[in-house]
Formats: sequence, C-alpha cells, structure tokens
Amino acid sequence: MRVSSRKTARDLLRQRSQVIAVAITIALGVAMYIATAGAFQNLNASYDATYERLAFADLVATGGDVDDVARAAVEAGASSATTRTQVDPPLLIEDTKLLGRVISIPAGEHPTIDDVDVTDGSYPAADASGDVLLESHAADTFGLGPGDTLQVFGAQGWVEVTVAGVVDSPEYLWPARSRQDILSDPYSFAVVFAQEDAVARWFDVPPNQTLALLPADASAALEDDVTDAMTAAGASSVMTQEDQPSNATLSEDLQGFDQMSVAFPALFLIAAGVAAWVLLTRRILQEKPVIGTLMAAGARRGRVLRHYLRQGLWIGTIGSVLGVGLGVVANSAITTAYTGFIGVPDTVIMNYPWMLVAGLAFGAVVGVLGALGPAVTASRTSPAAAMRTQAGASAPGAWSRFVARQSWLPVSARMALRDLVRSKRRTFATMVGTVLALVMILTSVGMMTSIMQAISIQYEDINLEDGTVVTQAGTVTADALAAVDGVAAVETTHLGQVTVVGDDDSYVTALHGFQPDTQMHGFVGRDGEAVALPSGGVLAGHSISELLDVVEGDTITLHTDAGDSAVVIEAFLDEPIGTSVYASNEVAASLLPGGDTESFALAFQDGADRDELRQTVTQIDGVVAYQDSRAIIATVDDYLGLFWVFIGVMIVLGTVLALAVMYVTMAVNVVERTGELATLRAAGVPLRRVAGAIATENMLATLAAIPLGLLLGVWSAAAFLQTFNDDLFTLELRWAWWTLPAAALGVLLAALVSQWPASRQIRTVDIATVVRERAA
Repeated sequence: MRVSSRKTARDLLRQRSQVIAVAITIALGVAMYIATAGAFQNLNASYDATYERLAFADLVATGGDVDDVARAAVEAGASSATTRTQVDPPLLIEDTKLLGRVISIPAGEHPTIDDVDVTDGSYPAADASGDVLLESHAADTFGLGPGDTLQVFGAQGWVEVTVAGVVDSPEYLWPARSRQDILSDPYSFAVVFAQEDAVARWFDVPPNQTLALLPADASAALEDDVTDAMTAAGASSVMTQEDQPSNATLSEDLQGFDQMSVAFPALFLIAAGVAAWVLLTRRILQEKPVIGTLMAAGARRGRVLRHYLRQGLWIGTIGSVLGVGLGVVANSAITTAYTGFIGVPDTVIMNYPWMLVAGLAFGAVVGVLGALGPAVTASRTSPAAAMRTQAGASAPGAWSRFVARQSWLPVSARMALRDLVRSKRRTFATMVGTVLALVMILTSVGMMTSIMQAISIQYEDINLEDGTVVTQAGTVTADALAAVDGVAAVETTHLGQVTVVGDDDSYVTALHGFQPDTQMHGFVGRDGEAVALPSGGVLAGHSISELLDVVEGDTITLHTDAGDSAVVIEAFLDEPIGTSVYASNEVAASLLPGGDTESFALAFQDGADRDELRQTVTQIDGVVAYQDSRAIIATVDDYLGLFWVFIGVMIVLGTVLALAVMYVTMAVNVVERTGELATLRAAGVPLRRVAGAIATENMLATLAAIPLGLLLGVWSAAAFLQTFNDDLFTLELRWAWWTLPAAALGVLLAALVSQWPASRQIRTVDIATVVRERAA
C-alpha cells in the first residue's frame, strides 16, 4: 500500500465514529434511491407485462354503431378492434345488494382484447351460458369461489348464476367503477364477466362498446387519428388507456412514488455531503502543521489535493457500496409487497445495472464534492502559515465585545454565545444539518397531514350522507327508508354518468342530483365560501375549468344516453377528491335518461350500528344496491397503504438524518477545539462546565436554524403536494396545529441527544499531551 493510502486509512480510522456516521448517511440516501427508483421501474414493468399479456385495450369507445366504430378504428391504423356489451345492474351477493357491472365475453374462448386471467376455477364452457367469471377483488371481499352463486338483476328480474372461475382483469387491477368513483365501499361494487348471449338475454341491450388495440410502436399521432375516426363513426366518447379508471388511479399512485424516489434520497445525499465537508474541513484545520511540513518537504499541491479528495472518495464509496446492497434487498421487498397488495398478476423484479452504477456514482460523487472545498483549501495553504501552531490573535469583534460585557451571564454561556460567530463555518454546518432534518421531516409529515385533512374534508364536510340506496322504481319510498331504526333523514337523489363536452375536448364524469336545500352534500366554492345548489345550471369540480378551458358562466354540453343538453356552469367547486358535476334533482332528471331505478341518500343517527343498518336496508323488497359512505375511508387507507409506509419510513429516517449530521458536526466541533478544551480542563474548569459550554453553543446554532428550516420545510411539502394534483386529487398543504412545534421540538431533542457522545469525547481528551504540543 502506498504511503498516501496508508495515511488516508489511518486518518479515517482515527475518526471512525464520525466517518461511519457520514457513510451511513450516504448509504441511506443510496439505498433509498435504489429501493424506490428500482421499485418504481419494477412496478411499471409489472403493469406493462400484465397489460401486454392480457391485451389491455388502448382505446375504449362508447356509443354509436359499434360495428361501424370498430371498422373505422382498424381503417385508421388500429391493429384490431372488437365489440362487447357493458351494463351496470344491481347484484345480490349473499345478503348484500350492490350496483355492479356485467361485461360480455365470447363463448368458449378468451377475448382478444381485455382478456382475463383465470386464477381459480376455469373459463366457462361454450354451452354453459349460466356460468360467469367473478373479478378477484369482489371474490376476496365476499369470500366467493368456483361453485358459489350470486344473482344479477336483469330486464326480467333476478337471475341466479354460478361462478365458474375467479379472474384478474387489466381493467380492474384497482376496482374503480369510473374515473370519479375510484374510492368506494368494497361491498358496493363487483364485476362479473358473462357470455355474450347471456348478457343479451338478461338485459335486452345490444353491444355498446368498441375496444381497439394499437400497434406496439404506435405514436401519439396514430392514437389521435384512431380516436378521431371512432368519434367520426358515431362514438359518443373515446377513453384512452391513460384515462382508464384503474390505470389512471394506479398511475397517480406511482407518479407520487416516482417524485419521492428522487427527492428524498437527494436530501440524504446533500446532508451526507455537508457532513463530509464538515468532517474534512475540521481535519484539515487540525492537520495544518502536518500539511505545512509536507509541503515544506517538497510535496506538490496536487498531491495534497488528491490526498484529501481520496478521503472523501473512500467515505463515499464505502457508503454507496453498503447502500447499493441494502437497496437491492429493499427493492425486491417493496416491489413484491406492492404488487401483492394491489393484486397485479405479473411481478417483475429487476435490479437495473444502470441504476446500481448510478447509486455507486452518487455516493462517490457526494463524498468527493464534500471533500473538494476542504481539499482545495489544504492545497493552497502556505507552508509557513500552516506550520504555525497558533494563529496570530485577532481583535474581538463587536459581538464578542457585547457578549463579554454581559456579566450577569455565566462564563460558559458567554463562551457559547461568543463562539457562535467566532467560527462561522462551524455554526453554518450545524445550521445546515438542522435545516435539512426539518425539510425531511416536514415534507413527510406535511404530506401525511394534508392527505388526512383532505380525506376528512371530503367525507365529513362535503359528502355528508352516511349511505346511499338504489331501489327499483316505484317500490320503495323515502318514508319507508326513514322508518328504519337508526336512519335520521332521507333525501331523493339522482346519479348518472355524463360526458362534459367543451369546444376542443371532453371529460367523462358523474352527475349528482340533490334537493336544492340538501343536507346530504356540502358545496364549497374556490374562495372557500359555501355555494348554494342552483335551480338551473350546474356546479362543477374546478378541474373541469382547466381540462376544458371554460370559466364560470360558460355554456357546456352534457352528453348522456338521453341526448345532448346545453347547461350553464354557475360555479366551480373546491373538492379534494374527484371532479364531479352537480345539479338540482329537477335539472338532473331532465338531463339523465329515465331508468328503472331510483336513488336515495341516508343520514344515520349518532351511534347507529352500520353493519346492522346494511343488513336491514338491503333486506327491504325493492332495494337493489346499498353503499356505506364511511366505508370508503377504509378503501382510501388501502389505496394509500404504500404511501403511509413510505411516509412513516421518511419520518424515521429524517430523525436518523438529524442525529447523524448533528453528531458528526458536534463531534468534529470537539476535535477541532481539543487544544482549547484541554487548556480549560488544565486550568481547573470542571468537565460539566466545559461540556455545557459546547452543548449550549450547539443548541443555540440549532435553535437559530429552526425558523429557516420550518420555512423551507413548509415550502418543500407544498411543492411535493403539487405533484399529486390532477382531476382525481386536489391537495392543499394543511397542518395540524401541533405539527410545526412538534417538528421543531423533535429536532431540538435530536440535537440534545447528539451532545451525549460529544461530551464523552471531551472526557477522553489527553490534557497532558495537548498542553505539551501547544507549548512546543
């Protein structure tokens, strides 16, 4: 081993506890990057593998003559196109009535587009028209399998069918009924696949959807051409794969995951760079006589520069190697857990070579950059200046003179206050560590509290109903529902799917109708003020304004199966979850097609047993579907399950970051001041007072950085939330009153804990050796 390498190893071993802390910080940043960015790539690959294997449709057109639409799609460049029927009838599964979905499939053979993967049982035989396939989420919710039965409400009444198999569908990896109904009571939605002739017989409706598959290398221009051709052929709406409810929901989840997989590791690596800079800066100051001796003996500046850069490189490399190893293990665990939780049929686990190389490079670069400033300083040191063990005394500044006059303060307190500006770089390093820790913690906590507040606002201040009921028209009255024990109020409502058509674009969503003085839904405008439901016109989620480039007072077209209607947007609403359209019952009834069902919103009495109410209401003759609105919150928690885990990990690691950076800064603080501390001890100053002065200085620097850390943490949390916003979620930064004080207190406690190893280090200072060196 070369002499310079041996010296590098000896120097790092001499401060091994600080070096380990810096390396661990680098390792955490690299591991987090490898794990989260790798999991993001794997999850995308898993989705793509399932979509390709099951021929997930690129375009789904609704309406028109489906044969003409399919023909137009192929002529415009689609590789294939098929037709099918989709109906949303009531279902009866065991004792639960719900509004489900029935989709037609070919008899005896799998669909060529939007295929299904049979995970239990078998595909129905061609002559078994009474057998169906049940989507896996519903099968798990209700505990059904092959051989079990359920009932479908058709044109002639209830029809009993037998489950032949349980399937995964690319359309329902996340069981979303529509783009605006992605979060619902799991007992309120189920998807059944039945043979084409059976669907036609049950519902007496012709095929109403066209599915198109584009070539693998299709461009955006080709997709637009096929979409235009399908629309021109009579399709009322064309949904792209990007906008398909399940895919859009999962993509939204992954989008936020992708953003966090880059930003959070970056925070750790920045903190590691700061810690490396602090460590090596202090070592160079301590070794100035050695540097001067080397340079006086003929060592070139370049060699000194490379020596200290090598220390940063070694620290970075050690940390990055450890981080890559941890990241590979975590990548596999995260990918497996997520695909298993969602129920993705195909799980792709890969450790991408370019990502591993990037992780190694990140750690090494962080170490080198952290060492660059100190190394350049060392290489430019004059030999004569470096060999002086004591710098010339300088006149105290205004702050030092002011502090010295405060005789009412203890000596240790005056020392701490003086030293805050005596070594600005030391104070700056401590403050940067504090700021980075607060940014990490507040970003994580801010996202968590904001989403929790959004859920609370949506389901406690806006969606005020406790349950919704769908009945056969004319069979159940509001009074009959109000008579159920535990029901406090009942209102008639309307609900249907509409396509909002603007000048250049359209948007598929839900139209909700309520009584003008409804107590079942709260309407909040963009200014935060309550909005009354208009007697004419509609209210709309504010995302429609951006999607269709419309403003309040504009006239839009609402397309339904009943035809097209022109309506005025009276106001835009501020709702955290979803983008819907609202109207009075009278207006909604005029826009939606007449049907065989009616809907009601229910409010429950305080303390009502929700499970008992579900059973009681669904047993009423004429009730065909029921949904507990509060059960949606459990679905939201399931949807955000990975997010909660990620945020929890970030909060824990943010605390680790604070401890690591502050430990390095404060331990090096002690090393740098060894001579001063030994002199104080030799003069008879008690250890507790010396340690107290150091701790007071560090805590004051931490306290001074907290306002900036809080400010940047709030800004960072708001910026991260913006990456989640679209038509599905509109999140604003909202804090609980205790959040900012708790974050500040947590960082102060981390700084306080970091004083313990520093005080132990003071106790180990060899007073005699230091005094002899200073006297030499």
